[in-house]
Amino acid sequence: MRINFGAGADRLTRAYPTLSPSLKKCATYLLEHPIEVATLTMRQVASRAGVPPSTMTRLARAVGFSGYASFRDVYRASINRQCADRYRKAGAPRHAVGETDLDRTLDAFQQSALHNVNTLFDELDREALERAVRALANARQILVAGSLESYSIANYFQGVASLGFRNWQLAARHNGELACLIEPLTETDVIVAIAFRPWANDTIQVVRHAQSCGSRVIGITDLRTSPLAAASDDILLVPNRSPSLFQSYVAATALVEVLAGLVVAHGGRAAAESIGHQESIRNKSGVYWRE
Repeated sequence: MRINFGAGADRLTRAYPTLSPSLKKCATYLLEHPIEVATLTMRQVASRAGVPPSTMTRLARAVGFSGYASFRDVYRASINRQCADRYRKAGAPRHAVGETDLDRTLDAFQQSALHNVNTLFDELDREALERAVRALANARQILVAGSLESYSIANYFQGVASLGFRNWQLAARHNGELACLIEPLTETDVIVAIAFRPWANDTIQVVRHAQSCGSRVIGITDLRTSPLAAASDDILLVPNRSPSLFQSYVAATALVEVLAGLVVAHGGRAAAESIGHQESIRNKSGVYWRE
């Protein structure tokens, strides 16, 4: 099933950083419970969000709607209601009734990983994905940014994409390299930023600089209330729940694999030939182990 959150959620996401505390509280609930916007009355949603009904109207007007009714209509038109039960009731990973703690732990991780990947593909915003692929295919330069735990995903994404294209760079803070990469950004460039809560300050600062340069921002993140989502032209949401103390990056890895594959496919024969050439160089230079 596909869920397109529509213009209502997009406007909330863009406006979120500038909202007052009371409106931000209301917006947070609406962004996290979009199905309720489409299916419940304004008073019911306000009660669940813990705000007066008047706050709902104020929020709708603050993001450019004439009132709450027109705001709700956008949700009703854009959200597939058949997804409601699944979206609202998705719970914690099930633990198998096994003979050992190891069995239960493995089952918990398996269920969590499967849930994250299935949710990614079921609920991925196809329109945002298509826009992202077109932007990456037509950009003068692409920077991939990710800090802390997201750095490894960014490094992987840039690494595989650069086999097919020579205009991909990793935005890394090494020996002043980051400043040199982001300073000349223009409106013809694209930055892919990856950040999950707690969102890395370095990544958000790079994104805001890219915004100021007019560059397009593709944000891979976990929540619409994240500072990365608010600064992104195209938002790709990734589920990352885990039965452990650490976030899961299984779905994030799957998403960047999809993006890389789609961009290479868009590049056609030229991209395939570039990958073949790079592989040939690696083989000739002894990059790969040989007996």
